[in-house]
Amino acid sequence: MKKALLLFGVLAASFTQAQVLYVNNSNGTYQAIDTKVAGDVTFDEEQQLIHIELGDQMASQFATSKITNIAPVSNNGTELLPNLNPTVVFDATDKESYNEITQPVPTDELSDEYGDFIENYSTSRIITVTFSETGVKTTSLPSGITATINGGHIVINSTISKIGYQVKGTCSNGSLKIYSEKKFRLLLNNVNLTNPSGPAINIQSGKTVYLSLVNGTNNTLCDGATYNAPVVDSNGKAEDQKGTIFSEGQLIFDGYTNGTGTLNVTSLGGHAICSDDYIMVRGGNINILSAAKDGFRTKEKFIIGRAEAYSPTININATSNGIECTEGALTIEAGKLDITSGGEGIKVVYEETDPTVTPDAYIKGGYIRITTTGEKSSAIQTTGNYTQSGGIIQATVNGNGSKIINCDGTAKFTTDEKNNTSGKLTGFVYGSVATDETSAGGIKTAGNFEMTDGIIAIECKGRGAKALNCGNEVIINNGEIALLSTAEDYTDIADDKKSRAITAEIVTINNGTVIAKAYDSAIASQTAININDGIVNVYSTNSIACNIEVTQTGGWLLTKD
Repeated sequence: MKKALLLFGVLAASFTQAQVLYVNNSNGTYQAIDTKVAGDVTFDEEQQLIHIELGDQMASQFATSKITNIAPVSNNGTELLPNLNPTVVFDATDKESYNEITQPVPTDELSDEYGDFIENYSTSRIITVTFSETGVKTTSLPSGITATINGGHIVINSTISKIGYQVKGTCSNGSLKIYSEKKFRLLLNNVNLTNPSGPAINIQSGKTVYLSLVNGTNNTLCDGATYNAPVVDSNGKAEDQKGTIFSEGQLIFDGYTNGTGTLNVTSLGGHAICSDDYIMVRGGNINILSAAKDGFRTKEKFIIGRAEAYSPTININATSNGIECTEGALTIEAGKLDITSGGEGIKVVYEETDPTVTPDAYIKGGYIRITTTGEKSSAIQTTGNYTQSGGIIQATVNGNGSKIINCDGTAKFTTDEKNNTSGKLTGFVYGSVATDETSAGGIKTAGNFEMTDGIIAIECKGRGAKALNCGNEVIINNGEIALLSTAEDYTDIADDKKSRAITAEIVTINNGTVIAKAYDSAIASQTAININDGIVNVYSTNSIACNIEVTQTGGWLLTKD
C-alpha cells in the first residue's frame, strides 16, 4: 500500500505560482516536474520510495534516502530531463575519435611473444623473386636454398635463417611456394600475381613469416576458382592449400618498417588469407576485395595491433565470415576495420572442450564497422566471453535471427585502467525471427551481461527482436546504454517472441544511465529488477514498462506504459 505524501498538500498553494516541483537529489541533480500534469505524490509502505504520477501513464520514482528536499525552488543543480524516445545514429566522428594501443615490443627472448615482432629479427640477405608473363626468376641463391621453376610457378626450399624474399612483377599464371626450416621475411614490392589453379602464395613452413608490404607499393593477389590436387608428402599426408595466401605457421603483417603498402586480395576458391597457426596484423592497407569463403581464417589466435609508427587499415568483403578464429582468442587493439560479410563479421569459436583454449573476443581499440547480410549472421560471435574496454564498433545486421554480439559466455563493457579507455557500440538490427524460430537481437549472452563503463546504443527494427537478451544477470554499474525494440511482437511462430529492450533472469542497475524502449515490456525479468542508483528511463508502447515490480534503493526511475 502507498501512503499519500503530506508534503504535497503543504506545498500545493505554492504550486499555483511556481508551476514546477523540484525534487532535489543529494548528488546535486534535480528533476523539475510540471505541477499542471503531476498527480498523486505517495510514499510506499516502508516510506523508502517517493512515487509521483505525471499523467499520460508516466511516473517518476525516487529513493527517499537520496532526496534532500522537494520544493518549488530548485537548488541550481543539473536538471534530469526525461528521455523516453532516444535516437540511435552512427556518429561520423567515430572514424577519427577511436583509441589505439601501441604494442610494446618484448625484450625478453624467453617471452612467448618475442618472436612475433620483426624488431627482434634481423635479415642478413634478401633474395629477389621477379615474376613476368614469360616466367619467374630469382637473384643468386646461397648455399642452403634451392628453387624449382615451372613457367610462372616457383617452389623454394630453404634450410638457412635470416633470409628475406622480395617479390615483384606481374604474372597471370604463377605462384610462389616456400618450404623453410627457419623463420623468414617476405616483402611484397609491387607484385601482381594470379594462380588459376591454387594459392598465389603458399607457405609450407611451420615457422614465423614476417610479411611486409613495402611502403608506397600496390600488391595484388588472386587464387583460382578450383585448385589442383594437393602435393602429398612421403608420409601420405596431403598439403594444405586453403586460400589465396596460405601459411602453415605464424603469419605476421609486420608494419614496423613497412606500414603504408597496400595488399589487394581476391579469393575465388578458398579463404583470402589463412594460417593454420595464428595471424597478427600490425600495419599496412589490406583490402580483401572478395572472398569465396572467409576473409581471414586462423586456427589459433588473431590479433590486430599497431607498430609504433603505423596502424593497419583493413577492408573485407567475404561470402562467409569476415574473420574466423577457430581455436584461440581474438584481440583488436588498433586500426580501421570495415567488414561486409554473408556470414559472421567476426567469429571466434571452439567446438570442443579444452581448458587451454579460450575462444574469447577482446576489443581494446580501433574503429570497427561491420555489416552482415545472412540469416543468423552476427556482427561478432564467440563461444567464449566478449570484453570491450576500448575501441568503437558500428554494426548493422540484416538477416533474420541475426545478432550484433552473440556470446556463449559473459559479455563485459568495462574500462582499460592502464590506457584509461572505454568502448562504444552503436548498432542496428533489421532482421526478425529466423526459419528455426531464433529471434534477432542486439546483444545476446548465455552468461552475464556486465557494464562498468562505455556507451551502448542499439535499435532493433525487426519484429520480436530483443536489444539485450541475457541468459543470466544483467549488471550495470556505470556507463550509458540506450536500447530500442519497438517493432511489434512476433506471434506467428511462438508466443514468446516479444519485442523487448532488456530481458534477463535478474536485472541490477547500480549506476549509470539506462534508457529502454520497447513494444512489449522495456525491462523483462524472470526474478528481480533492482535499481540501486543511476538514471533509468523505461517506456513500453504496448505493455507495462517493467514486467515485475521494481526493487529500488536509490536512483531515479521514470516509466511510461
